[in-house]
Amino acid sequence: MGFTSLVFLVFFPIVYLVYLLMPPKGRAFWLLIASYGFCISFGLKYAVILLISTLGTWLAGIAAEKRQGEAESRWITGAAVLLHVLLLCFFKYNGSHPVLPVGLSFYTFQAIGYLADVYRGTVRAERNLIRFGLFQAFFPKLVQGPIERSQELLGQIRELEKKKLLDPERMREGMLLLLWGLFQKLVIADRAAVAVNAVYGQFGAFGGGEILLATLLYAFQLYCDFAGYTNMARGIAGLCGIELTENFRRPYLAVSVREFWHRWHISLSSWLRDYVYIPLGGSRNGKLRRYMNVMLTFLVSGIWHGTGFHFLLWGCMHGAVQLAETAWEKLPRILRWCLTFGFINVSWMVFRVNSLGDLRGMLKLLVTDMRFRDPAGMGLGGLEWLLLVLGLFLAAGKDLLNEKGFGIRKWLSGRGFFVRLLVYTALLSGIVVFGVYGAAYDTGGFLYTQF
Repeated sequence: MGFTSLVFLVFFPIVYLVYLLMPPKGRAFWLLIASYGFCISFGLKYAVILLISTLGTWLAGIAAEKRQGEAESRWITGAAVLLHVLLLCFFKYNGSHPVLPVGLSFYTFQAIGYLADVYRGTVRAERNLIRFGLFQAFFPKLVQGPIERSQELLGQIRELEKKKLLDPERMREGMLLLLWGLFQKLVIADRAAVAVNAVYGQFGAFGGGEILLATLLYAFQLYCDFAGYTNMARGIAGLCGIELTENFRRPYLAVSVREFWHRWHISLSSWLRDYVYIPLGGSRNGKLRRYMNVMLTFLVSGIWHGTGFHFLLWGCMHGAVQLAETAWEKLPRILRWCLTFGFINVSWMVFRVNSLGDLRGMLKLLVTDMRFRDPAGMGLGGLEWLLLVLGLFLAAGKDLLNEKGFGIRKWLSGRGFFVRLLVYTALLSGIVVFGVYGAAYDTGGFLYTQF
């Protein structure tokens, strides 16, 4: 039951209506029931795995806090973290499990972060199982995150019964985020996926021109797919009175790879910084140790994303370039942006290929045959290409305006009712007309579900 499915279009309005009518003390319990119902829609076994992970983390957090400052607290936390890592590795890297349990990568990292915070004493262990269960299972962020911090999300859940739900400003913001996320996913990402999948699925039938174009499109497919999910998740959560972490901040405007990771998948990059890089020593023990810590951190990122060697190569590339990019710090900003964006696209090719053998074959075509051999084979007609280009210009324009400090949602909230109605209607119409019909229809779920 993905966010773009017809089933979810029935599921969420019912959940939300009951939620609004629910007595304040029952809100967390109802959202927990809805979250497990959402998880069960992908398969009952996935809900069982989530429940086991949740109960184990909850009990370990309480036990570790009771023994705060003692050796037992370290052993309890270490054992619980190790079990989570083993659980993730078992399902992610065991060939007998071709489908990853829904949300496993995300709620596992969230659980590890919670256990580390309790051990350090930066948060108190949550005694209420309903609240903690909702912290782990909250359905808007279950499938693809964001990876929430315990002090932020648990704090909001504890105050949930005090929230004023029928807040016009929050409802407008939530609906606009939801619609924009749908637009990014259905109009841009799914349409780009048609061309990307055609070329990467059978690259030998195409020339270097199509490979280069498909790689560029993949950068925007991945961005609009993942950012679209995050925007939808934030919109849905906002309607329920919960604010989720902003996971993307115009990443393709970065002028360094380091800055890119401050803007891309922010909840993961900050998690890796706080729970991998800093515990390894960060930059405190000399330049060589810092280099090692950066490389190890991005090696973990590569492993988290997938089992193929190309994911490890992708992670190592990002670590190595961050260590070397000081060489172009004094270049003009536009040149630094070109170098960064160029590297990001090369790394996305490594990320997207099915194997290192495919990567060698595609790179060879890029060097020896830069023709467009079969543009029609990319699967999009003239109108589809036009809609894709217009969608990309709209998304890029929005990011540029936001980068300049012009907040579109804030501006829109200050307009009159008819202006807002016109914008909402235009956005919804674009989704229905241009997102549902055409070659991109029903091309699949969100990309980061598989990670």
